[in-house]
Parts: sequence; structure tokens; C-alpha cells
Amino acid sequence: MRRIVILLLAALGLVTCVEPTPPEYQLEQAFYLIEGEIVDRPDLSEVRISASNFQQVQLEFSPVAGATVVATEEGAGTQVQWELADSSAGLYRPPLGFAARAGETWGLEVSLPDGTVAVSRAEVVPGSVPIDDFRIVFDQEGDYDAELKRFVPVFRLFLDFTDPAGEDNYYQWNFRYWQSAVVCLSCNCGVYRNGECVPAQRCNGNNERYDYFCEVGTDGCFRIVRGDELTYASDRAFAGGTVKGQPVGTIDFLEFGPILVEAQQYTLTREGYDYGKVISDLIGGNRGLNATIPAALNGNVRNLDPDGATVLGNVRAASVSSQRQFFVRDASTGDPLPGDRSIRPEPSSGPFTPPLAPCDGPDRTLIKPEGWID
Repeated sequence: MRRIVILLLAALGLVTCVEPTPPEYQLEQAFYLIEGEIVDRPDLSEVRISASNFQQVQLEFSPVAGATVVATEEGAGTQVQWELADSSAGLYRPPLGFAARAGETWGLEVSLPDGTVAVSRAEVVPGSVPIDDFRIVFDQEGDYDAELKRFVPVFRLFLDFTDPAGEDNYYQWNFRYWQSAVVCLSCNCGVYRNGECVPAQRCNGNNERYDYFCEVGTDGCFRIVRGDELTYASDRAFAGGTVKGQPVGTIDFLEFGPILVEAQQYTLTREGYDYGKVISDLIGGNRGLNATIPAALNGNVRNLDPDGATVLGNVRAASVSSQRQFFVRDASTGDPLPGDRSIRPEPSSGPFTPPLAPCDGPDRTLIKPEGWID
């Protein structure tokens, strides 16, 4: 029973893109979940903190704000305090521009609002492995969507790299992309006032929505979208060789306009790889619930007080290499997925002008990304 419970917790909590599902057994003991990464690239390190919340037999997670998060480099004793970046996700990030270095040893200490102190076992940041080439291939009849009952047009991402000889290497691939943001907030059955959506006094529920344009700077506003496809591999099958056409992920073709895509190749420690691969296999259905649980699933995060609240999770050290491509999606590319692309601004009335929504946020930035072409 405990093995089933642990796997279910991993499936529910350790991958943010997976919706909670009812576990087979009712659980009562609350616990904290801490997961994240300390990376050798600016603006990629982050940690997500949540607390379990049991509703009858439904396991859910609530984000934890108000924690104190400090990263420590053991060699030099350097300490860096992280700040809350998104309270709705329990997301914490280090100061802008922070980057670890290959060979450094980093760990994380989290002081939670109730006095619980959790620490991650420090890991050495591995060296990065460069990407040799990055390609984007458009497929109009890409992937079949069972909910839409149709094929969705997609951009498929592939990269090539050369694995270093004479050492064991562990990889994860992901991507992110930037698009121009015109609308930064939408209010359903309400209006935007004083930084939040205020419910309307009357609403008939027929898709009543007001969209609010972004408050932009000199360069405009950019929306950042991060991939959520988990792809892991060790170099056991290609040690010291060249890998061509490694899949990185897919991006649905939803709209026309410019886009900047970044392919990311993470180099992980063995422990970070083992932990991530178990979750990836579980979510992907490659292993059953009766599979043997490797030690890595226990993670490297623990409560300093062994008699205190249970703390689960993993904070990994990683290095990242990347390449970017900018292109414009237009009619010559193909046909995007049909959808509602209308903008519905709140009407002006007399001297009243609808407010602008702020651009800066966890998934938006006023800073033009490197590689963007105006």
C-alpha cells in the first residue's frame, strides 16, 4: 500500500501540468512538497513549495507563500536569498541574473511559515553539453487531439549534440518560447480595478469577458511559455557518440505572428536524473504502480526535525545549454488551429478609459529576449 501511495503522490504533486486525481486510499497525514532546480543559467533557477490538502479522498496541493528560501554554495559559503515570484503557484526565484557555476556545490534551505525547516542535500553542478544544431519542423497534420477529435498542427523541435566520451552523462530536454503580448489580463463576468478582477453585479454567464491591454515599455511586452514535456535519457546507449534528431517537444500552431523558440538541454546529476526519470515514466505510463520504487524517488529534501512534518521533494543541480530560433508564423506556414482570437476590451465611457494591466509577472516580461527581431 505504501508503494502505491508514494507513486500516486509523485504523479499528483511533482509534475505541475498533471491534474490531481483521486487516490485509491484515503490519506490523512499532511506533508510539504518542495521541488526545483539550481541552474548555471540566469533566470532558470526556481523552486515550488506546496502543502498537501486532503479533501475526502481527493489529494490536492496548496501553494505556500511566506517561506524563507536560501541557497548556499558549500565551497565558498555564499548564500543567496530567493523571493516569492508567484504566490498562486508557491514559486520562488533567486535575484535576477543569478547563475550557479559548473563544479560548485549548491543546496537549499527552506524555512516554512509554521517553523518547519527543510533542507536539500547539496549537489555538484555538472558541466554543460553544447547543442550542435537545433531544427524546427512544421507538421500540419501533427498530433491527434481526442478531445477536439481532430489533428492539431504543430511545430516539432529537434536537436543534435555530441556526448562527451569517458564519463557518464544524464540529460533532460525542454523548451520555452516568447510571443508578443497584447492582452495581459482577462476578466470573466467582471472588470479590472485596483489590480484585480472585480465580479460584475449581474452576469448571464454567456462568455462575458473583458480583455485589458498590457502596460508596456519601450520594447513592448513578451509572454513566456514553458514546455511541460518530460524527456530524459542517460548516455548508456550513445556514450561518446553524436546524437541527431533528439526530440525536444512540440508547440501547437494556434496563431499567426512572431515567435522566438529556445531548445534547452539539461545536464543532470545521476540522482537528479533517477528522480526525474521515475516521474516521467510514471506519468507516461511506462511503469505500473507495482514497479519497484528506487531510492531516488525519496528525493533529496528532508525536514531538519525528523519528528516534525513530513517533507518530500527534490532540488536538483543542473547545467543548461540552449539554442534559439526566431521566425514569423503566417499564412505561408500553414493553417493554425481554429479558435476564438477576438479581443474584447472594456468600453470607454465619457472620460473613463479602461485601465491597463501590468506586463511584469511570472510568465511575462518587459525585457526583449535576446534573439528577438523587430
